[in-house]
Amino acid sequence: MKKAELKQPSALIFSLIAFFAIAIFGSYWTQSTNRSVVNQQQSLLSGIFRTQASVLERRLSSAFTSAQILAYEVEQNGGSGEWFPSYANKLIDSIGGIENLQLAPDGIISDIYPLEGNETAIGFNIISTPGFREEAMLSVQNHQMFVIGPVTLIQGGVAVISRAPIFLRKGTQRELFWGFASAVIYLDDLLEATQLKQLESEGYQYSLSRKHAVTKDTIVLSTSVTPLSDIQASTNLILPVGTWTLRISRALDTQLKERKITGYAISLAVAFLLSLALYAILNQPLKLRKLVKEKTAELQELAYKDPLTGLPNRRFLQDSFPKILHNNQRRKRISAFIYFDLDNFKRINDTIGHDVGDKVLVIVGDRLNKLKGTADFVVRLGGDEFGILLGDINNYKQTGEQAEHILESIRMPVQVGSGEYILSTSLGIAMIPEHGYDLVTIMQNADMALYQAKLAGKNQYAFYTEKMKISTHSLIKAEEDLTLALQKNEFEIYFQPQFNLHTNHVFGAEALIRWNHPEKGLIFPKDFIPLAENTGKIVELGHWVLESSVAYLAQRKQEGRADILLHINLASEQLSDPHFVTLVQALLSKYQIPARLIGFEITETSILEDIHLARYLLQALKDMGICIAIDDFGTGYSSLSQLKNLPVDLLKIDRSFVMDLENDPDDRKIVEAIIAMAHKLNIKVLAEGIETREQWKMLAEFQCDFGQGYYVSKAVTADEFNQGTPIIHND
Repeated sequence: MKKAELKQPSALIFSLIAFFAIAIFGSYWTQSTNRSVVNQQQSLLSGIFRTQASVLERRLSSAFTSAQILAYEVEQNGGSGEWFPSYANKLIDSIGGIENLQLAPDGIISDIYPLEGNETAIGFNIISTPGFREEAMLSVQNHQMFVIGPVTLIQGGVAVISRAPIFLRKGTQRELFWGFASAVIYLDDLLEATQLKQLESEGYQYSLSRKHAVTKDTIVLSTSVTPLSDIQASTNLILPVGTWTLRISRALDTQLKERKITGYAISLAVAFLLSLALYAILNQPLKLRKLVKEKTAELQELAYKDPLTGLPNRRFLQDSFPKILHNNQRRKRISAFIYFDLDNFKRINDTIGHDVGDKVLVIVGDRLNKLKGTADFVVRLGGDEFGILLGDINNYKQTGEQAEHILESIRMPVQVGSGEYILSTSLGIAMIPEHGYDLVTIMQNADMALYQAKLAGKNQYAFYTEKMKISTHSLIKAEEDLTLALQKNEFEIYFQPQFNLHTNHVFGAEALIRWNHPEKGLIFPKDFIPLAENTGKIVELGHWVLESSVAYLAQRKQEGRADILLHINLASEQLSDPHFVTLVQALLSKYQIPARLIGFEITETSILEDIHLARYLLQALKDMGICIAIDDFGTGYSSLSQLKNLPVDLLKIDRSFVMDLENDPDDRKIVEAIIAMAHKLNIKVLAEGIETREQWKMLAEFQCDFGQGYYVSKAVTADEFNQGTPIIHND
């Protein structure tokens, strides 16, 4: 510490200045809070004494006025006093707060009401008694009511007495002083009507006083046991006998003293601690600067690092990319940005779990990090999306080689626990500066290239070209057209007959969708179904086909036509919907169609996407009475092993095995084997793509049950199908 002082002697001076400044501020704050407490108490006292003063003033004025009323009554009765007892009784009852009323002809008390308990006051001479004479004579002289007290009464008790002089023939030359009318008010009774005694028990002090009419000395009528303190409030009571003063106070000396001591102590303690802290800080600027630098670096690293993989994140790319591009441009370097994600990674998260998915991402990030060169960096953009900036390359070929290394690295099996997972990726590549000078443009172009790589079959890379931009705009336009087509109901159901190979009877049809485009005319499914799948519109489109097909069956029923079995194609997205069964039940109920008239055609690949959910849904649909058919059978690679576990009613042999049936012995063997295997499992078989009579005969010989193809009819409109043209062979 001494060494630090020698290095920075000003630290002590600054610390002392801070100590005194804080201590002075603390003292000022303590005094300010004490003043605030005093002001608050004075405001409270003002409210209290106004209430108490109002009560006192009202009661005293009423009681003192009773003496004036009594004097007036004597004057009206010419000095006679026979009426006094009954009148005094009524006066006391009506005004209240009066102990007794008195009449004193010539200043000598002769009548008191009530008399009981006050007998000793009879005969008391008000004028001749010392202590009463001066005020009595002044009252007579000024024709004014006066008050005396506090006095100890002959009959006992302490009271204040108001006396009103009585004159007969007042205001005439024959005016004659008759005597006094008096009202006696006990102080204890007077104070009982207020809350002064209660306030005294709560720590308040009070004082009620008046000025002597002659000497002007202050006479204290009543006071609390504890004297008044400095914090007080006072008010004047304007009475018929003059002005009285009420004071109320609250003793806060002890409390204020304690607050002051506590405030000073806290101020000194805070001043000492803060000045000590300041001294320590001023003595260690290098250490503090180093600590701030380290913490800043840590925060920057957290802001720029992906917490899962430890790779730089999107924010790092956004903040660093402009500088990297500027340096590369200055050095005339060629760069490339590779944008990619993992193919079908969502399946791992959805079927195996996000914890396994996170571990896979960590392994992928580690592999990518090992591939980068000194001028490259890898970023995780979010989810399963990654980016690699190749900082210094020579040409397209070198970029393609690096892309191949990435594909090979991702294709290596990933081992997580006891499970092994095969991954692939699709890469979109944008060359810099050829394909853009800013991050937004480069990422957009790389994203277009990525999309093209996925369209081409995934697990490959594609360089951005200007044609992709045109293609992307065309794709966006096609997506908009598809959305509008759903809104404007531009789609139509066509029906391709399905027939029995042994009876020549058309028993049903396959429902096939067509798009009546307002500009392009009739569009077939192969030209818009992939678009619907990529844009997520396939579910909405599939629902339209399903409801339109059920509605068609309802229309046939209303028209009295024969029942048919109508097969409807299901997309994999519909098959993975756990609410699909409920939807089908609702539509059958809405249109009053039996489930046996509906058949669903599912491809092998859609079943394999989630075999457990597919088995559950297909079984539920079959239990309803719906026919379940496997479409394009033979083109998959694992359905044979699953076929016995699936609730299948019908196999549809793909047209690729039927088209060369007359010339290719291998196709004949395959078709014959499929039919035999299906029949062993009690499954009917329908052959697609029958175009010749010879194909019909051969399939019938193989014991194939049903057929479908141009030999009988292409897909036709509902009106054409309803005509029911019979099958005629030209043998």
